Parts: sequence; C-alpha cells; structure tokens
Amino acid sequence: MAPVTVVPLNEMDGRRLYYTFIAGARKVIEHQVELNKINVFPVNDGDTGTNLASTIRAVIDSLHPHKSYKITADRIAETTLVNARGNSGIIFAQFLYGMSAETGNFKTITVSQFAESIKNSVRYIYEAVANPVEGTMLTVIKDWANYIYENRHRFSDFNEIFLSSLTVLNKSLIDKIKAYSPCKSKCC
Repeated sequence: MAPVTVVPLNEMDGRRLYYTFIAGARKVIEHQVELNKINVFPVNDGDTGTNLASTIRAVIDSLHPHKSYKITADRIAETTLVNARGNSGIIFAQFLYGMSAETGNFKTITVSQFAESIKNSVRYIYEAVANPVEGTMLTVIKDWANYIYENRHRFSDFNEIFLSSLTVLNKSLIDKIKAYSPCKSKCC
C-alpha cells in the first residue's frame, strides 16, 4: 500500500471549514451515547451527546458550503443557534456564533486568524451561561481555544495544529470526567 500524502492546509476557505465541521459533527453523532454517559454536571441527565448531535445535525441536513470562510462560518453559526438543544447545544452554538462574529470578512483564513477568532469566541460561551462553572464543557472549549491561540505561530498548517490539539482536548476531557464522576477518578 502506498503511503498517504497529506497536503498542508495553510489557508481555510468556506468549503474546508464546512467539511471539517461535518467530519467533527459525524464523530459527535457517532459517540453521542458515550457523551451522554459522561454528562454528570451540573445535572446527571445524560443528554449532552443527544443535544449536541441534534444541534449539529441541522447543519448536516440543511447547509451547503460556500467558497467564503466568513459566509460559511455565519451560516453554521446561524443554523446552530436556531437549532440549539439543551445547555450543551446552546453553549456550542454560542461558541460558533462567537467564532463567526470574531472573524473578519475573509474568503480564506490562516491558522493565526482562526486562532484569534476562537480565542475571542470563548467569552461568548461564558456570557451565555448564568453561572459558568469550570470543569465543564466550557473549560474543555476554553482549553482547546487557548492551545490553538498559544500555538498559532508554531503551526501554519491546520491539519497539524488540529491533530496536535487532540492531546489537550483529551486531557481536558479526562480531567472533567475525573472531577465530576460519581466514582471520583476511579473510573478513568
């Protein structure tokens, strides 16, 4: 089998944003049961995965990519805001709205521009929650956004920075599970 060559992605347009979002959305939908199981705070109602899947499914079902990054980001944000379900859906929709609002009118963006927009979008999710609590979905998003921002000059390729950021996401998620699990870290 021939080795797979990954072409560097130094600029992201609307199509790349859309297909990147769809790839992540499909993973959320695929793992929504697992997400429901780790939903322990503020209420162990087991619906985080279902609500996130429902919120993002609307994008899959109704949007098509535009060439412009800004137009696609706006459309994704609007669709998730209109279709947000539960706290997790609202928080994620607010994050996407913040990302859209904090992005200039660009047809394409670089890693550095993307990092600026998501770093600035974190405040939207904290403002959307009456009593924000660390150790929740808010913290996972914030940790990821901080990592992307802090490493924006280290990476110029979206593929590399996204793959690199998985470690931070996993650590933040595991820390969240340990902090709020009924068995307090014995499960992890």
